[in-house]
Formats: sequence, C-alpha cells, structure tokens
Amino acid sequence: MQTDPSPGGNGDSFEHRIRTRSSPLVRKIAAEHGLDLAALRGSGISGRVTRKDILAIIESGPQSPAGLPSMHAPGGAVPPGMHDAPLPQPWPGDRVEAMSKMRGLISDHMVASRRTSAHVTSFMEVDFTRVARIRARRRADFEAANGQKLTYMPFIIASVVKGIQAFPIMNSSVAGKTVIYRKPVNIGVAVALEWGLIVPVIRNAEDLSLAGITRALNDLAARARAKKLSPEEVQDGTFTITNPGVFGSLMGTPIINQPQVAIMGVGTIEKRPRVITSADGEDTIAIRTCAYFSISFDHRVVDGAVADQFLAFVKKAIEEYPDSGV
Repeated sequence: MQTDPSPGGNGDSFEHRIRTRSSPLVRKIAAEHGLDLAALRGSGISGRVTRKDILAIIESGPQSPAGLPSMHAPGGAVPPGMHDAPLPQPWPGDRVEAMSKMRGLISDHMVASRRTSAHVTSFMEVDFTRVARIRARRRADFEAANGQKLTYMPFIIASVVKGIQAFPIMNSSVAGKTVIYRKPVNIGVAVALEWGLIVPVIRNAEDLSLAGITRALNDLAARARAKKLSPEEVQDGTFTITNPGVFGSLMGTPIINQPQVAIMGVGTIEKRPRVITSADGEDTIAIRTCAYFSISFDHRVVDGAVADQFLAFVKKAIEEYPDSGV
C-alpha cells in the first residue's frame, strides 16, 4: 500500500469516493490511529483500503520519538516508494534478529534525512602540517595545564566555529519556506559506539577557547561510551562533525543530521607527498600531514558556492592556525 501521488485532486471523483468509503471497521481503525484514508491507496478496487491494508501500515513499525523526524508522512501515511520493493525473506541457515531500538531509530533518522534534504557533497584536502607541529610542540604543556589529551579535533571544531560565524547559513534550519538562522553554535560530534552511533553536542562552542572545547569534547565522548549522557546533551545541535578517519577512511559522504543543513566529514589524517612551491617559484615534493574533508549540505538553502567557500574558510583556518591559539 502507498500514498496516492496526487491525493489533492477532485474530492468528488469516483476513485476518491470508493477509497474513503471503506468498511466501517477500516474507517474506525483509521480514525483511532490518525490515518487519512483519502491519502492512502490500498489493494482493493480503485485503491480502496482494506482491513489488511490498514493493519499493515499500523504494524509497519514504531513511530520515531520526539526529537527525530518521523519516517511517516503527515497523517501517518506511508511515504511513496517505501513499500515498492518486496521484503527479503530468510533462507535456510540464515540468522534473523530484530534491530535494536537504537539501530531502528538511526535507520528512521537516516532515511528521513535523505528524503527531506537535497543532499550534495563537496571535498577538499586540508594540510595539517602546521597544526601537527603546534600540537607536538605545545602538547605536553597543554595537557599538564588542562589535564586533557589534545587531539586534532579541537583544532577542527575551533576552525569550524569561525567558518560558521563567517557563513551563518551553515548554522541554520529549514522550516517550510522559511530559514531559521541559529544564534548559538552548537557543534554535534558523532561518536561511534559498539551498539550504534550517538551525537553529543558541545553547546555555545563560539564562547569556548581551545582548552574549553577540548574539555567539553573529551567529557562528552567519555560519557557517551559509558552511557551516562542525559537526553539534553544529544539535542539542539546546529552543525555536526563526523570523523570516519579514525577508522582509516579517506573520505565519505555523510548524511545530514536533521534539522540541520550541513555535516562535515573528516578523513584520516596522515602523511602524504605534496608538491610545494617555494618563495622563488621552485616546485619540490615534500612530506605533509593531510586529510580530506567533506561537506554534505542541503541544496534547498545552501548553494554549492557557499558550501565550498565555507569549507575553504575552514581549510585556511586550519592551515594558518595561530600558535598563540593553544
């Protein structure tokens, strides 16, 4: 069963009357579950919704909880194409197990995001050589003064915050035909767990120093792995960073974390040969510490030029990171 691709046509059409004049039991079940029969196409004559159809949609899966977009269309109707493909059946010897609650929520959230946003992804290579040298030189003093391990991620977050301040559209949400520009810069950082993925949020990152970002990041990541985060600590993010590079991935095309409009992926940071032009114009091959960054953005409100300018800004902020910023 699927939604009618054009339910808003003539409400007095024969097909519309047949579909909405299902049996009293079907109409009763639909009313109890907030389903609009006029928006559904069933397996009966002219798309009439049968008892089997209505029970199938109700049993198709749990609704998403508050804070995550629902996979279901308004009124509870199943989105077009959701049931177009037949469900696979287990073969002899296969192992079958139900999704965990977290995996089910992630599944709903990812599918809803792909359906909601017009995803486009751009890539740039970022030279971390300067940051790597600053980190190596200042790391011991920083960790002694702050009691925190200094990784590359705080440098990345600090640079992203500056990029967002220069390009506020990257810190927005779409509400129908309006755009909400968020005032706080709340950076979500994806943390991979054995049982799924969670995105704790560093709130008001624009007010934090590198040391403050480091403390917040390390604390949230540690408590995420220990299952000690409160619900509020994974809500209200305005921009997300995901770091598949920790597993050796060079680059990726991450899915936007709704209702945000962009997510940045960080590939593995490693030494690579690069062509360097000296002050006298001579080209040489040098060993540089580099990573590929990706930015997936919602093309409904973020143009490719703006997304690329934002990523170029972040790239420059990292490559020219001030030594005094640590």
